[in-house]
Amino acid sequence: MEHQIEVRQMFDESFKRMVIEEYLATKCSKMALLKKYNIHFKSAIQTWMKKLGYEDTLRHQRTKFDIALPLTLAMPTKSENVQELQKKIQELEEKLQDEKLRSEAYLRIIDKAEKELKVSIKKKHNTK
Repeated sequence: MEHQIEVRQMFDESFKRMVIEEYLATKCSKMALLKKYNIHFKSAIQTWMKKLGYEDTLRHQRTKFDIALPLTLAMPTKSENVQELQKKIQELEEKLQDEKLRSEAYLRIIDKAEKELKVSIKKKHNTK
């Protein structure tokens, strides 16, 4: 006769937020996420959401037959968190723009080098 020993799982806040935000931003059900991350506590996501100040805006909209759910992400209620996230988004958008410009510059340098040196620098599609 086997006895099962219940082990209490402990998760840090960043993991909890990641799971909650995946639930809010995707079509995944809570049960699917619990299974995906091997979380044994069945109401973990709902409990975490309440504790961390998230609102389940999709709770009444979700059914087993939903195909296309709107991508709604409930943000933490504290305004400073929202401002921090908006600032982070702006910084990331600026970095993305910088990298696009850098990429374009590299492509132009390569094109110019190929013309002036008459050598092929770019990798061809059918080569290994």
